[in-house]
Amino acid sequence: MFCTSMYSQSNKPVIAVGEITSAVGGFNTLSIQLALENALQKTNKYTMMERTRLDALLQERGLSMSGVTDGRADISGFSGVDYLVYGSVSNISIERTNALIAFSCDASLSMNVRVVDVNSGEIRLSESVFVEKNLQTVFDENVDPCGGISLANINIMGEDTSDDIANKLTTAIFPIKVARVSKGQVYLNYGSGALQPGQPLTIKEIGEGFLDPDTGEVLGAEETTTAVIVVADVRKSYSIADIVVSNANINVTDIAYKIEGKSSKKSVKKCSSDAKKATKECSKNAEGKRCKSANDRKAKSCSILLDL
Repeated sequence: MFCTSMYSQSNKPVIAVGEITSAVGGFNTLSIQLALENALQKTNKYTMMERTRLDALLQERGLSMSGVTDGRADISGFSGVDYLVYGSVSNISIERTNALIAFSCDASLSMNVRVVDVNSGEIRLSESVFVEKNLQTVFDENVDPCGGISLANINIMGEDTSDDIANKLTTAIFPIKVARVSKGQVYLNYGSGALQPGQPLTIKEIGEGFLDPDTGEVLGAEETTTAVIVVADVRKSYSIADIVVSNANINVTDIAYKIEGKSSKKSVKKCSSDAKKATKECSKNAEGKRCKSANDRKAKSCSILLDL
């Protein structure tokens, strides 16, 4: 149960983005912090706390954001905010590279982000972010491709990755769930920004949880894959997916996990194709050899997905 009155009014946890520090001299991370705040706001899962309000709360308790980020401050019992986000930029590089007749200026940024559940003190997400980008390409060896490139260009790279960080953070706290099942389609509780058309997911039914017999801590719960779906339509706050294959009923609150990796996505496409062919053949003659053969191919290509 969240301790803030704002949560009870809006039914959303309160989240604050603290300090994004930098180990690189002269690199201002304020724009990355603001971009992360905007990205979290867009998820529509939180009530955002303004930085000035966070600073006031910390000051009331004799704490500082720098003390929190480097582990010197104890935030146990800290009320008014449910989740606190902070991080640091650990490395930046700008490098001239040669590729045949072209000369490029390539940049990279390394950043660490942590999210703490203030009520429990648990770290809900610890993410290492590495971003690379080609900032400029020239075809004249007498021209420095990195000429005129500044730290401001690197800052934009950090801002651009804020949506990805916000989505990883949000799905770590609020898993993607089934909100509705209707007419062979599954409605998911995440929309644009978190999901894209063509994204395959597995649906898992969460069983009974089990505890550590010594501490009583919840260790986990049984998960059973019941279906594979592919996102067909993405709206602002929800998405609609088609069912590729299923071996049990899909229920509201079942959890969906993204299927990543080229080989897994290729398997989904193969299963989907075989499923459509089986439906077509069996609609002509449900007792015919072609229907049986198509169903066998479907079972072979789709069975592996239900073990994901």
